[in-house]
Amino acid sequence: MPVISVDWWKGNDRAQRQELVEELTACVSRIAGCPEEAVTVIVRDVETDHWGKGGVLADALLADAVSRPGPQDTGGQRP
Repeated sequence: MPVISVDWWKGNDRAQRQELVEELTACVSRIAGCPEEAVTVIVRDVETDHWGKGGVLADALLADAVSRPGPQDTGGQRP
């Protein structure tokens, strides 16, 4: 049955992972018409220096966002 793989930046706590797994499981179960027990969610925490966006490593993007106030795209993560 459905397998969902999520890669996100390291730093989210267990409660956030639990909420993510619960919400994804409920949504996929509803849409796929399968029992929640059939849905598998794999969550991978990735170091920001192993994640690039727009040719720049995410740790550099975060450092830039902290040093320069204003709206920044940090991939949904808090700087």
